[in-house]
Amino acid sequence: MPKEYFFLYLIYGSAFINMGIFALQKKDVEVSNLALVRSLKYLGFFGITHGISEWVTMLVIADLYPQQYVLFFILKQLLKAVSFACLLRFGVSLLPVPDKYRKPVKLIPMVVFIFWLTFFMLLMLRHGWDYHLIDPRYNIVWLRYFMGFPGGLVSGIALYLNAGWMEERKLGHIAKKYKSLAYIFFVYSVLDGAIVREMAFFPASIINDTLFLSIFGFPIQIAKAAVGIGINILLIRLVQTFGWEQKEKLHQLQKKKIAYEERRKLGMEIHDGIIQGLYAAGLKAEYLNRNKPEGKQGEILQDIKRDLNNTIDKTREFLAASSLEVIEVEDLIDSLQQLADRFKMSSSLNIDLQCRVPLLTLGQLSPEKTTQIYYIVQEALSNVIKHAQATSAEVVLEAKYDYLLVQVVDDGIGIENDKGNDAGHMGLEAMEHRAKKAEGTLKVENTKKGTMMELQVPWEVSADEKEH
Repeated sequence: MPKEYFFLYLIYGSAFINMGIFALQKKDVEVSNLALVRSLKYLGFFGITHGISEWVTMLVIADLYPQQYVLFFILKQLLKAVSFACLLRFGVSLLPVPDKYRKPVKLIPMVVFIFWLTFFMLLMLRHGWDYHLIDPRYNIVWLRYFMGFPGGLVSGIALYLNAGWMEERKLGHIAKKYKSLAYIFFVYSVLDGAIVREMAFFPASIINDTLFLSIFGFPIQIAKAAVGIGINILLIRLVQTFGWEQKEKLHQLQKKKIAYEERRKLGMEIHDGIIQGLYAAGLKAEYLNRNKPEGKQGEILQDIKRDLNNTIDKTREFLAASSLEVIEVEDLIDSLQQLADRFKMSSSLNIDLQCRVPLLTLGQLSPEKTTQIYYIVQEALSNVIKHAQATSAEVVLEAKYDYLLVQVVDDGIGIENDKGNDAGHMGLEAMEHRAKKAEGTLKVENTKKGTMMELQVPWEVSADEKEH
């Protein structure tokens, strides 16, 4: 390989290592529970291991340790395999698959890697340590076609699907960045997974780096380095947008504070001004009525007093209604946290609230449905305390692709061991009734350690989406 390729692999490896370091630094971003942020660690491991593998190639080109050539080759293949497995893990972690298939799907990258590693070692033990260097067909087929290409392709598809989710949340500017990153992963899957060295089998005999050079006039390593830099830039821009979520949270809190202050001010003005004035007028009417006016005047004074009292009562009802906190979807987490705190104070049950509902991707739910969710959780926790004989419970809220998932899990005796408990069954019926009102589905079942209540409430379609 020409010495000029030394600098290409230096740039290529550096681009991916920098991307990996950035991804690992951002994997614990506190302002977001987005699937992309939770999966960044796999992208980080991919970038670092992939970059180091290219640096190993750089050492081979430099011919610094010629006696260790076979060892460097084996090390490079191992690093490549780990990097492609991490890339595939990144992709499957982002895919919006149903919960029952999520765990098996996440195991695919590990299974593929173990399969590759097993036969990689067996072939070397049987034919010698330099077997894969002499005959690279196994690595080309498995590493490139079955790991590198699917890894980039699945990552691109997952990012594109997440972009659609962002568009449904009216976050077009973020969706565009998701799509841009998806497109560049599609390109990467072709460059590093489908275009390989020329070999005497299909498709390597046709689609190879020689064909690329003849078409574009420059080596494929330049394109790979450009893709690595592109992934770096697009990933940085995308992650930076997640700071919007924190700003939006502060904005929402400020709006709620202003609205609360306005309601409180209005209530004080009505109470101190209008109600007191009406009350004073009522006292005057009562004073005049005590003088026992005759005929029509007495009846009119009685009517005036009655009307004033009715007006005072209606005004107080209005103030009471306007001061009630409506449980909006944005308030649900705080309301449930307060509920959990109250139950913990009044019982020995340890309650843990786990919320994976980022404001950035929060869907539409009416206050009526959100309120039903609140009371379903309240009833579930109440049943745990009264009937389950549990020591701990976990409440989980998670924003799925098309619905809100709510779970209450305890470590109690289970529902089968609670037979004959009419109060418990009445509570279950009440939860089912509320679930129907929220247009959701409720499931209560035993687990290995207790009972799980699971509620799924589909996101609503906004008025703007209905028009489209």
